[in-house]
Amino acid sequence: MKKNKLILASVAALMAVSPVLSFGSQTHTVQADTNSVQKTIMHTAVGYDPDGRNTGIKLYPYKTVNVDATPVLIKGQKYYKVTDKYLYIKPTNIDGVTRKVTRNTYIYKSSTGRTSFNGKWKLYKGETVTTYGGSYKFKNGKRYFRIGGPQKQYVKASNLGPVVGSNTPQASGKATVNYVKETTITVHSRSSYRKSAPIFTIDAKNNATFVRRVPNGTKFTADRLEYGDRADAVADAIGSFNGNQAIYHIKGTNYWIYSIDVDAAGLMDEQLHKSN
Repeated sequence: MKKNKLILASVAALMAVSPVLSFGSQTHTVQADTNSVQKTIMHTAVGYDPDGRNTGIKLYPYKTVNVDATPVLIKGQKYYKVTDKYLYIKPTNIDGVTRKVTRNTYIYKSSTGRTSFNGKWKLYKGETVTTYGGSYKFKNGKRYFRIGGPQKQYVKASNLGPVVGSNTPQASGKATVNYVKETTITVHSRSSYRKSAPIFTIDAKNNATFVRRVPNGTKFTADRLEYGDRADAVADAIGSFNGNQAIYHIKGTNYWIYSIDVDAAGLMDEQLHKSN
């Protein structure tokens, strides 16, 4: 459980280093480079870690994100990996799925307001349409699927059948994690009243001694990410036990810094340190 929490925190930190989202157009896929494509989020998407756990990160509709072109499998389900991040998104929120219209249906922008989609105000029984993500419950108590955007375009879920096709390529294999031995960490204190973070030395008895504060934006090279006795000592000195007592060692020094006070450019494997 401890290691799982640390991975989730590391994923969130990696996302904070360089934002991947920007406002996009109606275009759903644009070639970015050989192994990455730019896609538009069509339904609020949750970000998952390599083990399929919810990271708490959300990606919102009509923004774009660069993802690896070929999906991977996590617990047997397809996910897109955000390029250069250990963050994964369900393709149904991007590519959507194909459903068959089972009853003639209007296109709606609200519970009572109708609109058009691709020049049509109505879809007919037997047609197919792409829907994105899960259905929404409108004020009238009925559920609707999104079929377009950023203009509000929805169809009653009761007028559509089950999924008949996927718009997502086949997956290439399972999600894997490539840990780095060293990484750049950037100080990013999230305190509401301080814009700096403390660094500490730790002696042989696991006593943490405050050295100084370093301002936001300061960069170090870290060569170890650790939890256990020494990390608990730093957390105790700060007075911050939030379930993520992990510390980075600053290469070439005897200095350590709390993991929640920095953003890491790469994902390091957490090492356990316990006193004899």
